[in-house]
Amino acid sequence: MRFPSDSSDAGSDGGPAADGGRASGSSISVHVFAERLTELLQGRPDPETGKPYSSERMAALLTGRGVRMSGTHMWHLRTGRAVPRLTEVVAFAEFFGVGLDFFDPAIAPELLAQWRLAGELRSHGVEEVALRQLTDQFPEQDRPHVTDAILGVLQGFKALRAADGRGGQNAPEQS
Repeated sequence: MRFPSDSSDAGSDGGPAADGGRASGSSISVHVFAERLTELLQGRPDPETGKPYSSERMAALLTGRGVRMSGTHMWHLRTGRAVPRLTEVVAFAEFFGVGLDFFDPAIAPELLAQWRLAGELRSHGVEEVALRQLTDQFPEQDRPHVTDAILGVLQGFKALRAADGRGGQNAPEQS
């Protein structure tokens, strides 16, 4: 799979692709990239807000990881109006924990299907199964209190991480 270099047709400002959606000399479709990026952004909400990442927030997080990006360029990427640079594709893949092939239209359909299934399972309470296993060792009447206590500890931990500047698991490393 080939991607445009950082000095591609998109320009350093990340403006719209000049060729209507395919990077010159590249096998990436900006429209497929935008679709897959949207899938990632909506499938893993921002741990600080619980909502999908905004363009500004995602740009700030990637800039904090050394990949300079504006909110406008991020918006262009997620709407198919800009050709992603290799450094940006790598940064998204690392941030969300997927391989580069996730963005390749020829290879990734089955990976995308697996990603969607995992998102569906998450949204249907797979975490609750794990929580239930933790609480099953307690008497029935105590389980709601134990569940509340465990969730309280987890929320407290997330709050401490956020206050510490580390946010969730995908937060930028502090130096």
